[in-house]
Amino acid sequence: MNQSYFLLLRLWLTPYTHQLFSLEHGSSLKQISISLPNRSNTCLSYHLVSNSCNGLVCLYSDFSCGRDVFLCNPTTREVRLLPSSDLVTKVKDGMILGVGMGHDYRSNNLIKVVRMWVCHRECRCKKYIVEEYDLRSDSWRTIESANPWCCEFDTCCFAMHFNGIYYWWGKIKGLTTTILALNVGGGILHKVSLPKDIDISSSSGRYLGVLNDTITLVCRDCCDKYENFNIWVKSGGGVVDSCWTKIRTIEHSSPCVPLVFWREDELLLKLFDKVISYNVNTENILDVNLEIDERGIADVCEAIFCVKTLLSVNPFVNKARDNQINDIARSTYLREKYINSSLF
Repeated sequence: MNQSYFLLLRLWLTPYTHQLFSLEHGSSLKQISISLPNRSNTCLSYHLVSNSCNGLVCLYSDFSCGRDVFLCNPTTREVRLLPSSDLVTKVKDGMILGVGMGHDYRSNNLIKVVRMWVCHRECRCKKYIVEEYDLRSDSWRTIESANPWCCEFDTCCFAMHFNGIYYWWGKIKGLTTTILALNVGGGILHKVSLPKDIDISSSSGRYLGVLNDTITLVCRDCCDKYENFNIWVKSGGGVVDSCWTKIRTIEHSSPCVPLVFWREDELLLKLFDKVISYNVNTENILDVNLEIDERGIADVCEAIFCVKTLLSVNPFVNKARDNQINDIARSTYLREKYINSSLF
């Protein structure tokens, strides 16, 4: 794996605490010390890692039901609590189901955070609301849905972000688990067509990620008594109408949980007593050493693939840097223009 990439792991350690560790190719685990802003109940043990985008990581508080959202740069150890939104103060009977991070499809550096709410109206029916945070403007906006959502969402329902689309785990009419794609530009939620007879009902038996710049689904078949995992890749440019091709079946003899794609073509899998890395192309399997000093083998709760970056979680720092880059580019342009004009 290239040294500009690393694996971010949230590990379960005794006594009853979670800690963040980084793992690079050819090296051992390194604990990441992150100091969250001074706020009550901000211990990392109460926070979940949503996902990573362009080197930044999104953390949200399980203790506060997702109302506290942090952006963190594991490379620089910079962390920032995002400002509160109007919904946090106005919606008293609401609960946040999922938090996801992505970027504007027009620019990789325009970081976005999306939060899914469920609210209970007076008529006892559910209403889902989506709000989006923009790092550049340092503010939240509420996204009104342009189509009725006849679906339900569970907690930790965010799946991934890819090419400007946010993908969520949901249920149609409370029965069939499916994947839903959200285009925040219009607030339109679409059901993604899936392979037939697959089982994605359990959070420990599914994983949606990107392999070789292609949306890839890891899941079981409904009728597979051995509970082997199949790897499906999505073809076609459309979000809704697409075809899936099965490229691999992972046979295993013990309970297995897919975690994340890393090293470009390898899938990290959690087994009962160890973690392995499965090469999708060669089908080779390697044990991943997660031994931490004298504490023994750690249990993996979450695994996130990250890139190293100097991008700041502070919008004012990024704005000042962009202005400096623009000033340098303008000065270079004017100098070259002067030199060229003096030659004639």
